[in-house]
Amino acid sequence: MEKQITRKKQITGWIIFDWANSAYNLVIVSTVFPGIFKYFLPNGVNFLGIEFKSSDSLYTYAICFSYLIISIITPILSGIADFGGYKKKYMQFFSTMGSMACVSLYFFDKDNVWIGVFGAIIASIGFSGSLVFYNGFLSEIVPKKFHDKVSAKGFSYGYLGSSLLLILIIILDASKSFFGVEGPGIFRFGFILVGLWWFGWARWTFSVLPKGNKSLLPKAELAKKGFSELKKVWKQIKELPSLKRFLSSFFIIDLGVQTIVIIAPLFAIKVFGMKANELTLIVLIMQFVGIGGALIFSKISSRYGNVFGLRAATLIYLILCIVACVANQKWMVYLIAGLIGFAMGGIQSLFRSTYSKLLPETKDHASFFSFFDITEKVAIVIGLFTYSGVELIASEMEAGYSERLGVATLGVFFICGLILLKRLNKFKNLSPTF
Repeated sequence: MEKQITRKKQITGWIIFDWANSAYNLVIVSTVFPGIFKYFLPNGVNFLGIEFKSSDSLYTYAICFSYLIISIITPILSGIADFGGYKKKYMQFFSTMGSMACVSLYFFDKDNVWIGVFGAIIASIGFSGSLVFYNGFLSEIVPKKFHDKVSAKGFSYGYLGSSLLLILIIILDASKSFFGVEGPGIFRFGFILVGLWWFGWARWTFSVLPKGNKSLLPKAELAKKGFSELKKVWKQIKELPSLKRFLSSFFIIDLGVQTIVIIAPLFAIKVFGMKANELTLIVLIMQFVGIGGALIFSKISSRYGNVFGLRAATLIYLILCIVACVANQKWMVYLIAGLIGFAMGGIQSLFRSTYSKLLPETKDHASFFSFFDITEKVAIVIGLFTYSGVELIASEMEAGYSERLGVATLGVFFICGLILLKRLNKFKNLSPTF
């Protein structure tokens, strides 16, 4: 009985980490910080001797650089973590680093551009780095038959927690005259709240997750073992057709999913002239609908199988691409936001749980999830470059046409993803009877 209670506490603590760190993704990545960055640097900037005509370009390059760094270091660290029992320790290190970087963004302004750039890079590395080890715990503490349900619950808590914090920041900003604050001061204070929220709630997670058995090997020897673990994992992936096929479909579909989530606010601004308050509403619609999406798709997968759930969510993304290409009224933007949120909540949780189901019996959970994380990061970079490239090529055409053409291009990726997912139907451990 005691073991079951302990496992329940571990699962609850694991779910709470989504509640803790999703505030970074919503406030820092999607809404407030990009706006503050543009506020202080409206006409471009010279950074490290390089002239950036648009601050958006500098911000994009900074985030892409963070993805490059995390893609290089996490495979090494995850191999060491699995072999040496450092999974929880590394997760805690990256989480703390990311939360403190969020706090540092409070000091960013036009005279301290380096704080904004390096703070954003370090926060991104902290967020992505902690997720590698966090996702690895799913296979370790949760029975396979509950992976879909627990993964969905984690994402639901993340959407809810981050939305509540964003609403609090918006309420504080609306009351800024009471506090005697002018300009973006309250929003900058929001960065401190994000860091404290992330750091504080994560204490719960770290108090209940298993520590793992530490290795007595010297650090240098442990590093070598880490590399050997990575080679072993890569060899296993190549020999498992289910994992290979899943990762190929995940790469193509996630390329479109992550790009749409990132460019959605910009699309609304450029094509429909949406204002700041309207954008906030759009993002909150995506978040709250995402809660329902995660839970509904969990039930769909339990009844019809993971592949059916993934194909349904991918089809919704394809439909919203079509709607975005023909939309000509503002109310349709809210429809698109709802579709994005519903499908996003389902597809993200199902991707994570499906991958964990396909893993072989192993203790190398962090090493396997490092490949999952790298695949996602590379997909984001390629997706952003693809959309930006199409937008640039078509920039001389009629206003709004280039953005619609970019979205149409992403729709092609979803079509390819649907074809690739069909190859996963034959795998028994993805059926509803598993």
